[in-house]
Amino acid sequence: MSESVEQWYVLRVTYQRELIAKRFFDEKNIESFVPTRTVYRTNAAGRRCAKAQAMLHNYIFVRSTRERIDEIKQFSLPYLRYVMHVQDERRQIMVVPDEQMRSFVAIAGSDDERVAFLAPESVDLACGERVRITAGVFEGAEGVLAKVMGGRVRRVVVKIEGVAAVAAPILPAAMVERVNAK
Repeated sequence: MSESVEQWYVLRVTYQRELIAKRFFDEKNIESFVPTRTVYRTNAAGRRCAKAQAMLHNYIFVRSTRERIDEIKQFSLPYLRYVMHVQDERRQIMVVPDEQMRSFVAIAGSDDERVAFLAPESVDLACGERVRITAGVFEGAEGVLAKVMGGRVRRVVVKIEGVAAVAAPILPAAMVERVNAK
């Protein structure tokens, strides 16, 4: 792929600076995603306050060109690192396909407390089949029907290999349809 084509890159940040990096990309009008949850804490004055907390520590997903990210890494955010993975027996920079990222954002970007963030190895995907959610807030998201470790019920899981998996809340069977293999 050309370095001037926009793609979703998986980047690591150090010392849990994912929300700082997200703010930087937002200011530069560069599309980025960090799955967050709102947590309520009591401050020193005894007041309850809401704060965004990253659910995948040290990861940020950025849709941009490789050239632009390299420039940002060099001059603005030196703590960014590309996530590497092995493909065709070679280490390469990890890129997430647009359709997979759209499904991941649809589920992980939800404020629904029943959405589960999982380590990629905690999902048994061998028994699953490809499905699409047909209704509700997650409509259009595609994933694999799988059982999460320790669970009895199958859930729709979107997995980004080696980084994270996110499981939608338990859905009625009427809201899920099988996706035909291409």
